[in-house]
Amino acid sequence: MDTKKRVSEDSAVLKHFLNLVMFPLNSYPAKSSFRNTTYLIQGFLIVILAYLWLEYTQMDGMFKSVYPWIIAVIVVATHYLIVEIGGRFIYKRSGPFVISMATFWAISLAGVFIGFLMVYFNAQCPGVEKIYPDIFYFYSDHPDPRPGRFSVFYKIILIPWALSMVVLTQGELKRKLDRELLAIRQINDELKKRTDDTSTLDDRNKPNDNNKYRDQDCFCITSNDGNQQIPFIDIYYISVADHYCELVFKKEGTFYRELIRLSLKEAMANLPPDLFEQVHRSHVVNLGYVKKINRSGQSYKLEMADTRDLIPASRHRVRNFLPKLKTILNT
Repeated sequence: MDTKKRVSEDSAVLKHFLNLVMFPLNSYPAKSSFRNTTYLIQGFLIVILAYLWLEYTQMDGMFKSVYPWIIAVIVVATHYLIVEIGGRFIYKRSGPFVISMATFWAISLAGVFIGFLMVYFNAQCPGVEKIYPDIFYFYSDHPDPRPGRFSVFYKIILIPWALSMVVLTQGELKRKLDRELLAIRQINDELKKRTDDTSTLDDRNKPNDNNKYRDQDCFCITSNDGNQQIPFIDIYYISVADHYCELVFKKEGTFYRELIRLSLKEAMANLPPDLFEQVHRSHVVNLGYVKKINRSGQSYKLEMADTRDLIPASRHRVRNFLPKLKTILNT
């Protein structure tokens, strides 16, 4: 049991990390002052670590104060040119695109690595040997194994890059959360307004365009009462229950909860996608019956009309169901 629990906890941590880095970076490749700030942070950290490294190796005082800035300028400038200028060039050639934060990390790491190679190989040029023989000796003729020298210097660049990317990721997550909360407040205001403007609960919560689904095929299930055909507009939500799915629907003013032997994926395939959305790995809801969106820690809960049930909604699925909910409210 302990092993299973540990595996489950590790899986939860992995999913949480993936959710953190897989969200779209909508601001890229457009100019961003916040991203530019992270480049400055990265350069400043490179200067500090390079200075400490040269202090440890007892390099000359003047060289110790100048060379860290040379390293930082070359690395950060190369990083910026590849990620920002190169990204905008590709954007103009290929058209609009959106990348995830994880993809940005990969592109950024490639830019930093190329910047490091420029510093590493330029330090072995004959001109450097004449000006700073000690640093040329470290790169070229030092008795320590080359991988060791390579890794020591690379840490001076890798650590600042990682820290700056953490700052960028946290900042982008906060901005993304702020946009989500603003959109949710607007939707909740519209839902409340709809509630105040109508007299009956059924009228104010049913999808506006009911006729669109009235003549279409119903959702067919097999239960203890035999085969049933349930109109799409009468279905409130579907949830996973053990090896079954629980279908919650309204028929002649009464709510029913039917267990059906069907996967959530199969159920979604038989529902109109503009009205139903999977908001959680275990829940699909009829967005026309969402009464309110409540924040719950790092996720959300959707309050359903009539039933008052609270359906959990994952944060990484918010970007899918919010636009659909806006469309339903505006129809």
